[in-house]
Amino acid sequence: MGNPADFWDSVAGTVTAKVEPVIGRGEKQRGPLIDYLRDLEALARRQCGSRETVQIIASGRRLLGDRSEIGPPDGSFTRG
Repeated sequence: MGNPADFWDSVAGTVTAKVEPVIGRGEKQRGPLIDYLRDLEALARRQCGSRETVQIIASGRRLLGDRSEIGPPDGSFTRG
């Protein structure tokens, strides 16, 4: 397995590459990606120390029409 820091460093590019092709597509194309991004965001909130990474993932979900909240309101990265 690679370095976890390398994985989180590459997330912005990965999210962009996955989200852009399905923006504006039907639920059948967007649904599985939204589920993946929800899981990835939950994992990032637990394991990644970068607020920016969490925000990128959340932005990708919002671009696909997902407005759900991930994580507890008082969890990581919720206080500025």
